[in-house]
Amino acid sequence: MRIGITGGLGFIGTAVGREAQQRGHEVIVFSRKPQSPPEWAVECRVLDMTEKPALNLGGLDAIVHLAGESVMGYWTDAKKQRIRDSRIPVTEAVVDAMKASPDGPKVLLCASGTGAYGHRGDEVLTEKTPMGTGFLADVCRDWEKAANEARQILGARVVLLRTGMVLGQGGAAWPMLKKIFSLRLGSRLGDGKQWVPWIHLEDEVGLILHLLETPACKGPFNLSAPHPVTNAEMTQQIASVLGTTTFIPTPAFGMKLLMGELASVVLESQRAVPQAALDSGYVFKHSQFREAVASLV
Repeated sequence: MRIGITGGLGFIGTAVGREAQQRGHEVIVFSRKPQSPPEWAVECRVLDMTEKPALNLGGLDAIVHLAGESVMGYWTDAKKQRIRDSRIPVTEAVVDAMKASPDGPKVLLCASGTGAYGHRGDEVLTEKTPMGTGFLADVCRDWEKAANEARQILGARVVLLRTGMVLGQGGAAWPMLKKIFSLRLGSRLGDGKQWVPWIHLEDEVGLILHLLETPACKGPFNLSAPHPVTNAEMTQQIASVLGTTTFIPTPAFGMKLLMGELASVVLESQRAVPQAALDSGYVFKHSQFREAVASLV
């Protein structure tokens, strides 16, 4: 299969590309600047972001769309606009490119997030749960709507990747968490009762390729481990694995003062479970948080 990956030079995209190549697929990465492809890719194409986003999807069987501005950082109005603009218009451009390419992909895997559910307390969230409210939920709703145009107009198979916190060496949340806890500054955030959907990088990659290679899979999938943890449990288990102690709890009001609206990302609760992935036959390599952390130490 010839697979295109936007965001293919990022933390998750690189891992997906490497594994796809090892499975015998041909990988084409998309970059904002012309450059030589990495050793696991056969080609690097340009994702033109100068005016209206545009890209060439000719000759591809599938596109894995992972590009998007990081949500981390202080949420100024400009930052929030970049978060939206790097997702919705670029996804619309991917669908436009699919329309314009008779020999283009008939399968679209599009990134999304468990933030789609908003703040839901202890409610168990499956893919059948209605989407919530809030900035990230609104972004995810519009993001997924843009991706679903490929299904409605082209009849393409569309899979929506609602990813939780990804744990892996060299990127995303784990290096920061390890440093904080190693300095004995790790602490419970707020009351610690908020649920944290998480997934090990090996399962993030394995599940993406499982969804890509399984024609029956379509619609939203929670890319999160079967056993989410509360923030308090996460704090205790990381400290235990690293053999360190935790700092005094960080009050919610202090986080909001320091982080502004971004604090909602770590204070809101999403007890997401991967029901659709389990029903599709995917077997998780890392289903328990403590074991997943231990594998990274």
